[in-house]
Amino acid sequence: MAANPTLLQAPKDFPCTEELTRINESLQGRERLLTATARASRLLLEADDVRGAVPAVLGLIGEAAHVDRVNLMETRTGPGGEPLLVVVSEWTADGVPPSLHDQVSCACDERNFSDLCAELRAGRSVCFSPDEAPHGHTAPFHGVGTQSKAIVPIFVAGEFIGLVGFDNTRQRRAVDAAELAALETAAGVIGAALHRERLVDDVRHEREHAAEERFVELAKANAVIRGNLERLAGETDLHSFMGHMLLEATRQFEAISGVVIVLKDSLQEWRIIAHVREGQLAEPSYPTKVPVAGSTFTEKFGQLREPHYVDYATQTEEIWPGVRAFHRSEGAVGVVVYPLVFGARSVGFFILTFGRDARDVPRSGLLVALAQQATLAVQLTRLAYSAKEAAVLMERTRIGQEIHDGLAQAFTGILMQLGAVEEFPSCKKRNSELGVTLSRIRDLARDGLAEARRSVMALRLDQTRRAGLELALRQLADRSTVPGGITCTFEGGGLITGLRPEHEHELLRIAQEAVSNAVRHARPRNVRIATTEEASHWTMSIADDGVGMEQRPELYARQGFGLSSMRQRAGAIGGEWQIESQPGEGTRISVRMAKRAA
Repeated sequence: MAANPTLLQAPKDFPCTEELTRINESLQGRERLLTATARASRLLLEADDVRGAVPAVLGLIGEAAHVDRVNLMETRTGPGGEPLLVVVSEWTADGVPPSLHDQVSCACDERNFSDLCAELRAGRSVCFSPDEAPHGHTAPFHGVGTQSKAIVPIFVAGEFIGLVGFDNTRQRRAVDAAELAALETAAGVIGAALHRERLVDDVRHEREHAAEERFVELAKANAVIRGNLERLAGETDLHSFMGHMLLEATRQFEAISGVVIVLKDSLQEWRIIAHVREGQLAEPSYPTKVPVAGSTFTEKFGQLREPHYVDYATQTEEIWPGVRAFHRSEGAVGVVVYPLVFGARSVGFFILTFGRDARDVPRSGLLVALAQQATLAVQLTRLAYSAKEAAVLMERTRIGQEIHDGLAQAFTGILMQLGAVEEFPSCKKRNSELGVTLSRIRDLARDGLAEARRSVMALRLDQTRRAGLELALRQLADRSTVPGGITCTFEGGGLITGLRPEHEHELLRIAQEAVSNAVRHARPRNVRIATTEEASHWTMSIADDGVGMEQRPELYARQGFGLSSMRQRAGAIGGEWQIESQPGEGTRISVRMAKRAA
């Protein structure tokens, strides 16, 4: 008997070893860079001469990034008022020629490559090869013998102060998004140290000119910055770090209250993570979160890039649900809203409330420094969460491979052996007990193989990472259709969710579990997967015409792993999960998601 060729086929889009190797190398590279960044932060913190320590810091980061040359360029104004970028420090690997001895590449006029500088000043990093430069004339940035290059801008208090360039001279190498994000964090640490050095220089300058009041303020800022850098190096919890920083800010500026608001990308909402009142950390008496889409806060401050002062004597609109009444009870006169800007977008806000006119506070060097450190803390937390997500996905893939190469192949082998045994004459006799037993064994083996393949499908890095959720749902409907048994359909073409791939991945898992439950338990004739769109939300639903549920759906959800898993997946990505069912009338499961803001 010929073996069924379909039994030996692995899922066509199962990730290959090369892809897993690439993911693993990316994770290891990001871990190296984050570790080197932490060491660099400590080195800069302990250095008496920050600029003297910069070459060693560039070396730490360059070795961790596996590049051949790293240089730091700062903005300067030329003798004719022209905007210049000047190389002020550089590190090179053994055998790699430096650029500092080349006078042409040490100072560049920004006007000669305005497109590239416009990208950098907008907060966007740039990667290119000299022969494939995407922004026109870039020769002054190439460096000696450069094959590929990544340029990361440095900002302090929203001001572009320079850049860090990472060169590969031995080979051309692409920089993935995870590595680029880690390089941006490293550049941010260098920028924070340079800003601290500026403050120290200002202290010396003010001391020389006997400006005692300014000297005291800058010395205080330096002490606060040093304390927060030490806390940032050792504090793992963002809420705790922000709480300490907010306490320090309210104390230094004599504010009556303050909050730190952070953008939660995964849930598409603004959330208060620290609140201080009367010198104590406390829970706010008003809502702690608002959605990004459609909220007054986003409309008023979502695009804010500079500090803003709200004068309650002239402005009466609500900036956050319930906060105006709270401020009125405190006797607030004005509010300082300081955006935490990383790259080209706001990742959060530092907000202080005053019982006096505080229009001068946004210009304080201390507040600038605190906001810069808060921004770094938010970005480091985001990178750590991203690394954790990537590690989980890689482990799921590894487990899926083990199941595919172990259980699935074992069941395939059993089925092949059974096919051979059934060809024996003793098994072909009508009503043979041996034949009946072998048939039962074959059915069990087929069920085991199907379960193994379903497990692989549930664990793998699926199509949502390449072709989108709509295609994945269509393929799910096609695979779930059994001719003469169950008809599974998909409705909702042209769907653009705007969600991150990880969130579409979770939605596909919910759909797979819902379809699997219907097929196994509801005995339906039809299963319908549908997506519908509203102004601010869209909904995915899976409905069947099966037997329905005899008890209330909530009881099944508490008892069954599948239903509780779907609910947890939906909640983790900010979705609203719902189940509806009546005996004899089928079951409908839906997830309602807010649209992602542009």
